[in-house]
Amino acid sequence: MTEMKTVGTQSVLNDPNKSAFDKYRKVVTGDKGLGYFIAYELFTMVLGPMPGALGIVLRQIFYPYLFRGFGKGVAIGRNVAIRNPQRISLGRGVIIEENCTMDAKGNEGQGIIIDDHVFVGKGSILSTTDGTVEICEGANIGSNCRIGTVGHTKVGKKALLAAYCYLVGAGHEHDDLETPILDQPNTSEGGVTIGDGCWLGARTTVMDGISIGNDAMIGAHSLVTKHVEAFAIAVGTPAKTIRSRKDGHASA
Repeated sequence: MTEMKTVGTQSVLNDPNKSAFDKYRKVVTGDKGLGYFIAYELFTMVLGPMPGALGIVLRQIFYPYLFRGFGKGVAIGRNVAIRNPQRISLGRGVIIEENCTMDAKGNEGQGIIIDDHVFVGKGSILSTTDGTVEICEGANIGSNCRIGTVGHTKVGKKALLAAYCYLVGAGHEHDDLETPILDQPNTSEGGVTIGDGCWLGARTTVMDGISIGNDAMIGAHSLVTKHVEAFAIAVGTPAKTIRSRKDGHASA
């Protein structure tokens, strides 16, 4: 069932009753107080672009004050854009490479949850508006991936997403011909589910509401518009299952 949700950042930025300062503060730290906002500004301005080991160590010391959860041994590269970190939890040993974005807007859902020993490659974007992005233990997100949702999108344990994968977590209502699509509510089919142990090839796109079963493989440049069963190998636009990984293997 399709769920309607109001537009997030766009509605804030277009609010005529808010000053530019209030809009900026709402987008980057939500409803947190002024003291939290000042700490956010200082930490991200001074420590965010700092290169090398010193930058990583100082972010390990000071960033936990901003985040909802910040595990031991977290390493955040330079120039990582962080918005609403009070709705972001990072497990032990998480690595976020440089130039990534983590954006957990809204008040509903659980924001962004990154479990232990997850790797997020350069330039990747994790974003939710009143929803949940969950990256489970040991998953590897390649460079320049985009994972966005207004529902609940989950990447399973030890899943591997190659570069430029896109998990589409929302759409736009478009029935009102008098209103630009941009100004119409988001639609949600619930988000994307990537099972444990999956491998998505480079530039794979998975549409909202789709689930991919455990240990499945998706070929590079595929567009996944239907559910994929566990251990399946699917390729193409739209993606079709060509065989099972179990083919040729003795039954357990």
